[in-house]
This record gives sequence, structure tokens and C-alpha cells, in this order.
Amino acid sequence: MLARRSFWPSFFSRIAARRQWDAKAIDLAPDARAWPGLPDARRHRLTTLLASFCVAEDAVAEQLAPFGAAAKQTSLASEESLVAWVFFLQRRDEVRHALLFDRIAAEVLELPGATPAERRAAGRVYVPPAILELFEVRLPELAAELAAGRTGLSEGVGLYHMLLEGIVFDAGQRALLDDLADGALPGVLEGVTRVALDERWHIGFGLRCLIEAQPSAAFLDDLPARAADASAAWGDVVSPATRERIARRCSRRLSAAGLIEAWAAA
Repeated sequence: MLARRSFWPSFFSRIAARRQWDAKAIDLAPDARAWPGLPDARRHRLTTLLASFCVAEDAVAEQLAPFGAAAKQTSLASEESLVAWVFFLQRRDEVRHALLFDRIAAEVLELPGATPAERRAAGRVYVPPAILELFEVRLPELAAELAAGRTGLSEGVGLYHMLLEGIVFDAGQRALLDDLADGALPGVLEGVTRVALDERWHIGFGLRCLIEAQPSAAFLDDLPARAADASAAWGDVVSPATRERIARRCSRRLSAAGLIEAWAAA
């Protein structure tokens, strides 16, 4: 079905419809009780990861709107309005993710603040500087360029879907899932698992957009190097082995989509 261009937006719409879940329904009470008993080093690592997602998910929920408008202005083989609709569905997912991580910040981490904005401000002190740079500087700058028509959809998808979701989020989620596999925080584990499943179709959708948009060879050749930098944004809260494995996925995805030959050659 993905090879039939006129059907792929509907394909992702159906995936989005099946993936609906309620961020308010996840029970975080056992996690709140267990949190103080975790070793200090583990709580520090998890606080860094979870506070970073709290900040980053809110940023992507806010900055995704111009992507749908840019899709309508891009010459695609598929119906541009349908592609824009799928961007809307993705933004709905990101709003749900932001709600989940704000609940974790409030109920488990107990970050100070009476509002999500206040809790995000409190959580920023735990977020690695490279993560803040990506989500609070580079992403808003690119969204503004998209909104003004000064850059194209390929550049937006390259940063958002391939690097921020496909590398940074993927690495952080993998680190969380590995850490929480013992069931110490069952509600957080359930929530992160659901978020990771959502992100899979987001990345697939972004890759399909790149196939349609046919970006330049120079743009595509630059993505793997940028992926390596993006994977390092977490610092030592994500293991070097995980960072390297996740970074290589960018080349693998582009090669599987027929966009570059570098992965196959390697």
C-alpha cells in the first residue's frame, strides 16, 4: 500500500485512529509511591530523561502546526490536503504525549509549579543543554522559516521526523524502556511504551514525505552526520552503545526507502 502514492496518507490516518489512548487514564500512583525509594543515581538519570521529554514534547506539540501548512504548499504526488491532515493527527498525538510527561513531572518527579509551564521551567535545570538547543532554538527557528515560506517541507521533516523523533526521542525512549524494564515504575513504563508506538508511525510518515518530496542528494547525504550529533545530545544518560545504534538507524531508514545508498555500501 505504501508504494501506491494515492493511498499512503489514508494508511497513516488509519494507524493514527487505532493508536488512540488516554494520557489521563494511566495510573501513576504506584510510581509516586516507589519513586522516593529508588537509588539516588537512578532517580537522577530518570529525572534527566523524563524532564527532558516534558520540555521537548511540549515544544514539538507547539511547533508542529506550520508543517501541515507547508505540506499544502509543496508539490507532492499525493493529495497535499490529506498529507496536511495527517500532520494534524500527529500534532494531536504530541499534545497527548506532552500531557503524559507533565503528569509524570507533577505526580512522580514532583517538580514544583502549579501549571505545566511552571513545571517545565523547573524541569529545564535537569535537561542537557544540547536537548534545549534542539527543541527550544533549532525547532522553533525552523518552524518559523516554514511558516514564512523561506524553507521547504524536506528540511522540516529532516529535522523533526528524522533527527528529533527518529534519533533523539528514539534514543531517550530506548534508555527509559531499558531502565524501567524491571517494573519499578509501571505507569511510566506503560506511558513511554505507548508514546514509542506512536513515534513509530510518525517516523514512517516523515520518511514517506521525504520520498514524495525528493530532496537533494546533498541534503540526504548530510542527514547521517547530523544524526550522530543528535544521538549525542543526551550525554551520559544514554549509553554509548545505544547512541551509536540509534544514530545508524537514520542511514538505514533512508537506504530502505531508496533515498541513499550509503547504508547498503557500508
